[in-house]
Amino acid sequence: MRPGQLCIGPYGPVCKGELAYMKYLVGTGVVLFNIEAASPKEAIAQLKQRINARRNEHYNPEIGMSLVEALDAHRLSFVVMDPDRTQLLAGELNWFEDGEPKSRYEEVVTRRLANALPHIMTEHLYYTTDYATA
Repeated sequence: MRPGQLCIGPYGPVCKGELAYMKYLVGTGVVLFNIEAASPKEAIAQLKQRINARRNEHYNPEIGMSLVEALDAHRLSFVVMDPDRTQLLAGELNWFEDGEPKSRYEEVVTRRLANALPHIMTEHLYYTTDYATA
């Protein structure tokens, strides 16, 4: 965003300095988080930072220690949606292959990633994924 540009609308962008931040829902496991970020990739990075910061907090009603442990164990995958849960915008798939941790950011959510997060995926969203990647 350039200075002087208006940022309006129910789902942003929200202006912070010269950057425009959008509102996203980032899901992992069975939990959805509201995140304001410049991009879906940044929204995932912000959620990872929040989960990582949780290890130093005595109590956090939004983030349990099980998410910290899953992040540490490389078992946590992420999907980014619009606030109304009508579009999949991106995601990050984490898995192990031959005992090595692998990670892939996806601008087009694959069926493999959708299958990794079945509890937060509506049927409509599931069928918008790339079925060739099952």
